[in-house]
Amino acid sequence: MPKINILRVKQYLALDADNHYVPAKEVQPGTDNLWRCPDCHCPVRLQDNIFGEEGWFEHLPPTEITKAELSKCGYIRAEIRRQAFLLRLRALVDSMDTINPVTHWFCVWCNTHYQGEKHCKACKTGIYSISRGDWNWSYNQPESKSNSGNKATAQIPPSGDQ
Repeated sequence: MPKINILRVKQYLALDADNHYVPAKEVQPGTDNLWRCPDCHCPVRLQDNIFGEEGWFEHLPPTEITKAELSKCGYIRAEIRRQAFLLRLRALVDSMDTINPVTHWFCVWCNTHYQGEKHCKACKTGIYSISRGDWNWSYNQPESKSNSGNKATAQIPPSGDQ
């Protein structure tokens, strides 16, 4: 993953010299006023020279005076958390197994094995078909374990008072 400059976080609000909130889209292009971050009050600059995008504010490089305040900025901390989440998510997705489509089927209605699309040619439907892997598991289990994975299936003992 390419390294992202945390100071380049796009902010769409800033404070002007009179402590009024100013949206980036309402600032006249080329304006060179002093803007501050609404959270940490560090200086920000207007980026309005990107073709096809609305303007935004971003933090100026930190000085010795602003380093401590910048490290507490909610905008930057949120971006750090977002980047960490994306890294964890990307690692999780990369570690997942790929899913191979099922191509071998067994129709339990007409006891036919077939390959390809889930559509039994003998009974002209696919609703009674199970994958070969499910069929192998089901028929290779001892009789007592065939329903053990299905918690909704209840074993009802025969009644003796008939």
